[in-house]
Amino acid sequence: MKGTLQKSFAFILLLLIPCFILFNFSFLKSKRYLPKPFTAEFIEKEAEFREKPFVFLLYCSDDPRTFEQNISSILEQKYENYRIVLMETVNISQSTATIKTMIAKENKSHLLTIISYSDKKPTIECFQRALDSLKDDEIVIQLECNDWLSNNEVLDKINQIYSSSNETWLMYSQFLEYPSYQRGSIDPYVKKMLRNRHSRKIPWLSSYLKIYYAGLFKQIKLDSRFNNQKPLIPETLDLYFLPLAEYSRHHIRFLEDVLYVHNSS
Repeated sequence: MKGTLQKSFAFILLLLIPCFILFNFSFLKSKRYLPKPFTAEFIEKEAEFREKPFVFLLYCSDDPRTFEQNISSILEQKYENYRIVLMETVNISQSTATIKTMIAKENKSHLLTIISYSDKKPTIECFQRALDSLKDDEIVIQLECNDWLSNNEVLDKINQIYSSSNETWLMYSQFLEYPSYQRGSIDPYVKKMLRNRHSRKIPWLSSYLKIYYAGLFKQIKLDSRFNNQKPLIPETLDLYFLPLAEYSRHHIRFLEDVLYVHNSS
């Protein structure tokens, strides 16, 4: 009887071992899809700090008409803990002068920082140097120069999300199309895309409005083969931000509210 029980036990054990190995393999495989730890001490340290610091990172074209509504929508915000960083290349001096005049009229010149480059056209390297100049705890709001914020409470909404949870690293939202004023078609973040490793299809990458911690960006190591001399255009920015989206994965937040207007005219 004892021998029979031992044989039965051994048989069951032999059946369980493959199951145990398979379970652990699946678990380890799934862990590859989890983000690496975002060890940003400033998030924990400033947990009680409810007014997050925001930075509008802008590059404007050489036509001042394309960004006047953009700047106006920023200056009209009720939320006050923000500043504007403008990347200036040699061909947009007229645009820079217009922006400085607009901001001075609102007595907010102290909010503007201009980073000048000798380049005639901005490159990814210009963009990277601007990001590296920001403080780790600042939250970047990257809005295209011909787009504008939808109302004067946009920063309040973004602050509520970032200050209520440390789990939000990247953020994007729905928008209105101009001149039709039709609601946009940006999709919410879909976890299925992560399981299939379709990182390039993460909607945050294609959003015209990107929001993220400057400190998080500094932790990302770009592929050494990436050419930083590429022009600063949406297509190259998507490739540039791909590691950031892959790194953040389950910490990307989609807001159904319309936060901005995208000018497609």
